[in-house]
Amino acid sequence: MDQPGTTATGPHGDGGLVTFRTSASPDEVVAFYRERAEQAGLSSVMGMNQGDARAYGAAGGPAGATNIHVVAAPGKGGETSVQLSWSEGR
Repeated sequence: MDQPGTTATGPHGDGGLVTFRTSASPDEVVAFYRERAEQAGLSSVMGMNQGDARAYGAAGGPAGATNIHVVAAPGKGGETSVQLSWSEGR
């Protein structure tokens, strides 16, 4: 992790944001979170490829309040920089 994650509680439940680096490629990072989101019953709502960067979003629950968004981009030293945010929804 680049720094401690940030968490919060709001009207739609808990959520947070974390940034980290990994040796996995941006495509592998997005595939990992897409698989987990689909296993949790979320539906894909956003996908983006811009250069070597990748982004993915999924949502579900009441009014799509449960969601996850991941952005993965090549970083220094061959690592992938990842920003992951989520909201549990209620």
